[in-house]
This record gives sequence, C-alpha cells and structure tokens, in this order.
Amino acid sequence: MYARCSRILEREIEALRGIGELQKQVHDAVFKREWAGFEALLAKASGIGTELEALEEERRTLFSELPGFSAAPDFETGFYRLSVCLPPDEQRDLTAKYRELRMAGRRVRINNENLLAYIAGIRATMAAFIESAFPGRKGRLYARNGAVIPQDMSCMVLNHSL
Repeated sequence: MYARCSRILEREIEALRGIGELQKQVHDAVFKREWAGFEALLAKASGIGTELEALEEERRTLFSELPGFSAAPDFETGFYRLSVCLPPDEQRDLTAKYRELRMAGRRVRINNENLLAYIAGIRATMAAFIESAFPGRKGRLYARNGAVIPQDMSCMVLNHSL
C-alpha cells in the first residue's frame, strides 16, 4: 500500500508541477499578448487534467481497499488512515510527499487566481476607457453590421493595423 500511494503522490506532484510550468507559459503569453500557440498550451493543460483525474481514480481505488472503507473516502481521510498504519520512516516520507502535493496544489490555485485577477482588471480598464472615450454610447460597442457587442468583452479584438 505504501509503495502504491507513494507512486500516486509522486505522479500527482509531477502533474501539478507540469501545470505550474504551463501556467507560467500562459501567464507570459497573456502579458506579452502572444496568442500563437495559446490553444496548444490549453490542450496540454487539458491533458494534464485528464492525467490528474486518472490518478485520483487510482487513489480512490487504493483507499477503498483499506480495511473498514466501504465507500470511497475523501483524500485526507484515506491518506491519514493509511499513514497511521505505516512504520514511522514510511509515514514521514508519505506525509512529506502529501505536504508537497498540497503546496503544489495551492501554488497552482494562487497562480490561477492571480492571472484571473489580472485579466479582470484589464477588462475593467478597457470598459472604463471605452465609456470615457465614447460617452454617448453608454458603454455599448457596435459591430460593423450595427449589432450590439456584449458588454463582457469576451470576444473583443483590437485592430492594430489602422
């Protein structure tokens, strides 16, 4: 059980590190406005997400094999239930890996939140700019055919060739 759990934790940590590297690339692409290859980064992130789901299922299977667990337990319950049954050196090793996994997960979450906050700030700045530049339009933008463009600016493209 120790060896299987240890391998799962190591693979999850590596997957989260991979997501961290992709986050840096996405962050750099957003800041530099380099959109070529952006979809490839998102596809890689999706692949890593699929890998993490598979590891989670493997972990659920491992914990369901523990004595006294009839249903799939949450990660912490299963992890601590397994770790208390181990010798002290294996317990320390597994606990250190678990701590590293939690920290890697927090880093990924914090980096995501920072990027989303940056993007939200840019959207708010653009909305304020458009409102002040074109006060008669009351914050509305229009397409070439006269249709109103949604206010969330999810599909806004600036033409720099003019």
